[in-house]
Amino acid sequence: MFKYLYIFTLLPIFVISQEYQKNISEIISVSGSLTEKMKSKNGKMFLYERIGNEEYLLDSTNIVSGKFNFEKRKLFTGEYKLAFNNLNNSLEFVINPSDLSDNSIEIEINNYRIKNNYVIQNSIENKIKKLYSEKEEDVQSKIKLIKKSQKTRDQKIQEINSLKNEIFQYGLSLNNEFPGTYYGMIISKMQSPYPNVSHLYFNDIDFTDQCIVRSGLLPTRIQSYIQKFNDYKNNKYGFHDAIDVVMDYAKKNEKVAEFCMYNMLDGFYNTGQTSSRDNDKIWDNLCDYIMNEYIFGEGCGDDIEPSDLLKERAQDFKKLQIGSIPPNISAKDINNRNFNLENICKKNDYTVIMFWASHCNHCMAEMPGFANWYNNTPNRNFEIVAVSLDGQKSKWEKTVEENNFNWTNICQFKVYKSPICLDYKIKKTPSIFVLNNNMEIVLKPKSTNQLRSFLLANK
Repeated sequence: MFKYLYIFTLLPIFVISQEYQKNISEIISVSGSLTEKMKSKNGKMFLYERIGNEEYLLDSTNIVSGKFNFEKRKLFTGEYKLAFNNLNNSLEFVINPSDLSDNSIEIEINNYRIKNNYVIQNSIENKIKKLYSEKEEDVQSKIKLIKKSQKTRDQKIQEINSLKNEIFQYGLSLNNEFPGTYYGMIISKMQSPYPNVSHLYFNDIDFTDQCIVRSGLLPTRIQSYIQKFNDYKNNKYGFHDAIDVVMDYAKKNEKVAEFCMYNMLDGFYNTGQTSSRDNDKIWDNLCDYIMNEYIFGEGCGDDIEPSDLLKERAQDFKKLQIGSIPPNISAKDINNRNFNLENICKKNDYTVIMFWASHCNHCMAEMPGFANWYNNTPNRNFEIVAVSLDGQKSKWEKTVEENNFNWTNICQFKVYKSPICLDYKIKKTPSIFVLNNNMEIVLKPKSTNQLRSFLLANK
């Protein structure tokens, strides 16, 4: 009888993990398919790149027999967005060449509402992204309920901060579970490890890596830093000092520096636009400081030369300041007639551009009464141009008719993404600009009551 000797060799067990490499870009193929669950196989796909909190269109392609393929292109590591037919129906995903076996990413979609109904195989980055997004959605729904509750302001703040810390801790755990990833790195740095030390606040972020601008990391951290360390009560230049600190870090990389300049410029401008305080000049002053010191000046020294594109985008903000001439508007009005803002301004002492929406409660509380005053004011030396941010034509037309909005009415049905709204950098409704007959901005009133007072005083 033979005896068999079994020899078991114990081999070392390796934990396989990728190692994130900064500033990496490769020629990437993005493609996908609609599963059998989706009966229709037609439509169009759009590919967007995320820069901070904004999306920029890269490409579009038709869906053919349930499949779509974008042309191969050079893409940096970062967050991207795929939209099915329109931007409101989209999903977010991550591209990291180190995470892809053959520099290609394939997205399988199994429902017409694509936000959470997709699968990306063999991608650690997108596994983390999906887990984090699900947790984030759950936390945001809880925060909404807290805001609507009858709890005290202090209770709400305490509970909301607790939930925000919960999502941050979850991000840390994902980064620890899947080390060496881009997205794990991003979500693990949403809070500073030195929250109360100004000069160490950004020490955990590698500003030499331009890929960090393709996420929400820098907008989150910059905003929290400026809010925490501006010291405006004790130092009238506290905000300026905070800007300088951010730029000292940011100028280590040209792309990162340009992003930070524009992000802060956009943030201060829109804070001024959405603030309820009248005649608060600090936000305009801060915009001027960024433009004059860093974009058109020499604040970055020899390290950074702002690009022509950044200078052009900064000029767009200058056009929206008091005393400047804003972009012209040429469009069809509600009666399908041609409208040109420059021509209207020449015919009136004042022309008012009012951005509004039928779904805006604040707008609908103010505008019907203002329309009644407008309709009953004889010999007007002004005209109103109402630019709607509605997405549905029927709802817009019904609201205009029922409320006797008998001024010039325009709508492009793309909400905040409409060309006019983008030109005027609209972030809230109502937003109002008053122009003189030279098309110069003379006032940006916070309400229709302030607007009416101005028009009555300048008859």
